[in-house]
Amino acid sequence: MRRRIIAALVLILLAAPVIASTENAPSSFKLPTLSGKTISLENSLGSRLTILSFFASWSKSCKAEINFLQELHEKYGSKGIKTIGVSFDRKSKALKKFIEDQDITFTVAHDKKLTTLKDYKILIIPTLFVIDSSGKIQSIYVDFDKNVKEALSQEINKLFVP
Repeated sequence: MRRRIIAALVLILLAAPVIASTENAPSSFKLPTLSGKTISLENSLGSRLTILSFFASWSKSCKAEINFLQELHEKYGSKGIKTIGVSFDRKSKALKKFIEDQDITFTVAHDKKLTTLKDYKILIIPTLFVIDSSGKIQSIYVDFDKNVKEALSQEINKLFVP
């Protein structure tokens, strides 16, 4: 019984929708896209805001988050929000099909060797980081549900209210 309670508490803590942070995001990763280009967070800094999502195409909550991020990208991409997805899919073919099926137009990197897991302390996917123009992590969202969607929407809308 005690183990179940502890396990439940750990899950609740890990699934907390928003965690504020004052750390700088690790910007040293260099990952390939499916088109063969190499991207890094460092190259995206300077944007008004960078949304960095770690996901896998086989996860239902990741798919929901990626679709929501595509909506945000279409709405705010031209206003200074940079969206980057980092996929942990093992096979490029599965990731490519997912991107095509979901009509994803923001940048997606492929981390099939899972090199960013440790640097970003990823325990659950999807995990999403909101990073300001100087590279400071403003928020971290773990998992995806309507609460995360609302919180992220409110956070982004605050940037664009005059």
